[in-house]
Amino acid sequence: MDMSKYVKMFVSESQEHLQKMDGLLLALEQNSGDRTALDTLFREAHSLKGMSASMGYDQLAKVSHRMEDYLDRFRGGTGVLERRGVDLLFEGVDLLRRAVEEIAADQAPTLVAESYVAKMASLMVAEPLAAAPAPSDEAEVASARQRVEAQGLTLFTVELQIASDAPLPSARAYITLRRTRDLGELIRSAPSVDQVQAGEFSGSLSMLLATARSAAEVQAFLASLPDVASVIVRPLEDGRGPDRPGPAPGGRQDPPRREGGSTEIRPAPSPVVSLQPAVPAPSVAPPPAAPTGGPAGPQSRAATMLRVDTRLLDDLMDQVGELVTAKGTLLEESQAIPSRTLRESIGRVETLVKGLQQQTMKLRMMPLEMIADRFPRAVRDLARKRGKELNFEILGKEIELDRAILEELPDPLLHIFRNAIDHGIEAPEERVRNGKPPTGTIRLEASKERESVLIRVSDDGRGMDPAHLRRVALERGVITREQHDSLPDGEALALITVPGFSTAKEVTDVSGRGVGMDVVKTVIESLRGILLIESVPGRGSTFTLKLPLTLAVVAVLLVEVGGERYALPVTYVQQILEVPVTEIQRSQGQEMIAYDGALLPLVRLGRILGRPEEDAGPSRLLVLSEMRGRLVGLAVDRLVGYREVMVKSLGKALKGLRGFAGVTILGDGSTVLILDLNTL
Repeated sequence: MDMSKYVKMFVSESQEHLQKMDGLLLALEQNSGDRTALDTLFREAHSLKGMSASMGYDQLAKVSHRMEDYLDRFRGGTGVLERRGVDLLFEGVDLLRRAVEEIAADQAPTLVAESYVAKMASLMVAEPLAAAPAPSDEAEVASARQRVEAQGLTLFTVELQIASDAPLPSARAYITLRRTRDLGELIRSAPSVDQVQAGEFSGSLSMLLATARSAAEVQAFLASLPDVASVIVRPLEDGRGPDRPGPAPGGRQDPPRREGGSTEIRPAPSPVVSLQPAVPAPSVAPPPAAPTGGPAGPQSRAATMLRVDTRLLDDLMDQVGELVTAKGTLLEESQAIPSRTLRESIGRVETLVKGLQQQTMKLRMMPLEMIADRFPRAVRDLARKRGKELNFEILGKEIELDRAILEELPDPLLHIFRNAIDHGIEAPEERVRNGKPPTGTIRLEASKERESVLIRVSDDGRGMDPAHLRRVALERGVITREQHDSLPDGEALALITVPGFSTAKEVTDVSGRGVGMDVVKTVIESLRGILLIESVPGRGSTFTLKLPLTLAVVAVLLVEVGGERYALPVTYVQQILEVPVTEIQRSQGQEMIAYDGALLPLVRLGRILGRPEEDAGPSRLLVLSEMRGRLVGLAVDRLVGYREVMVKSLGKALKGLRGFAGVTILGDGSTVLILDLNTL
């Protein structure tokens, strides 16, 4: 059967499972006793194993199976997951992730599981588990024993494994629990009937059963049920309650003990005839577990989610953009026709088009959480590599941005994290000497501001000294002596974004080559954003990324210069002023204006764009705007108005042209260039 059509779904769901596993392992590294995280991690490994096996990726299935076996040892409150175990589980996640990336790139996975399986086997031998605890609710068991003995019944613990290739494992487990009641009274089960019905099932059932039948009869009955892989029945005197997990899904390599009159039957798996292959699908796979420490979301929500190729969303957005342009043209043309009915109809069309545009924009918006969850693992690995102790915090994960922006942010943010860990956060002993706690803090925080999103990365490390940056830049020929003497502190901090500039004394695999912050600045400016840097020596640094909410639709201020109209994104605009020509000053050859107690540079937009300037008369019209992180007065001839416009690419021939973010078509059919002040 051709499974290639399911590869995209496999890759997508596998990446989600691996991302969750990273987060759960980080939680267990902080609190090894977090049983909810441990059980959820087990289910993630189990899901990966089943998905990999169903797609024929045997090596991936072997690795996830061994991880699942190892985690199964700690379920039910048995033992504590130690650091070396967490490290080896992280290694397994990395192996699986690389294999999934190869599959996503249409390559055969190069993963060979034997080495990892051997490592995990050695660890399992080296970590003997503590004796199994008694049932969690002894009072309930004692009460049940007293009641059933009075009725002449016997209490058995039953450990039952559903076959890993069962088409609907949760449904099969539910039916099996219902059929078990035919044998007598089902005192309790783990997971419970309600949990199984809700989809919280990982492959094994542990039950406490009161029955008049013998152990052999119970085994024979349960083993005859469809999709049952193994059954172990023991009298309660063996000390195993229903909270104790049964065999690991897929079978443990260690043969089960046979004592206390217990026996085991492993029926041969019956052939399954299916019209569709057992591939991962939202309706079949167990729902994702709730975040550690929080309630689970409603089960009905999964049915409302649909996976859609992002290219379809982009095409839809382009079509809506064309519709907006056509609507504007219709509106312009209708002004000359004196018809009330026509105006009302066009008003209705305008409302509908605007609603469609807003809904389409929502489809493109994604929360920061979609990329933020990968950062704790990366920061943890970098900190350990550099011998730093670190606490990483994320705030504002619910803030939404355009998918096109969000997809470009991981690399810049990782460069900032590397910079903070390598240059900012001090070694534990140095922090203690400076009166700081040995553990440093890096915080990623997102918030909304007008039509922009602010993403801040701050640390409480050693900070940056502007004087030191100026001195290093002078020594390396980045700036001249004149610039060294006149460069303000704020602009001195921006020197770290100059290509090739680095204050590191040695090159490491983390930083020191002078390329990291240059990449950050380049990417942020390509997204029509601004990079702001603040730092206090001895207290830490803050990097702020000011980004538009979306790249598809942008609010602009239309201005006219030299007879041409240009669009200025309102995210740059602070205020509009009319300044008398007599108040324009000149300092070191630069025109300046006084504003709010400070002198701001005056930038004549017409000169930059090569357009002739009109005679402004006794005053100049200025648009106070942010330009490369600095407030300037942008001189224009006149204001045309405010618009919300669809952004179109300049095309391959003009791609990369500095100073322009794109082009838009107005309602009258005219084409207007959208300015990018950061690269102008």
